[in-house]
Amino acid sequence: MDEKKVREAIEALKYINLKSVHPFYDWEEMMEVRDTAIEALEKQLAKKPEMRTAYNDFVGRLICYKGFCPSCGGVVESYRNESCHHCTQVLDWSE
Repeated sequence: MDEKKVREAIEALKYINLKSVHPFYDWEEMMEVRDTAIEALEKQLAKKPEMRTAYNDFVGRLICYKGFCPSCGGVVESYRNESCHHCTQVLDWSE
């Protein structure tokens, strides 16, 4: 997904007038749906893993990185995951 479009969608959802959607919907339910949509979109924006550690073989070649997901704190590995398998947060393993 294009990062700019995702950020624009998040901002649009934050400021949408829920009363204009339908006057008979339950407001709390609509707010919960909106917040869930924002949370899902935010997970599409790549975040760097916390406490990233490099693992090398005996000759010094990089095998993988290991770290913690910035959203849920789950352990993630670069050779297996471009996103967290616990919460689906997209991860950015670059320096």
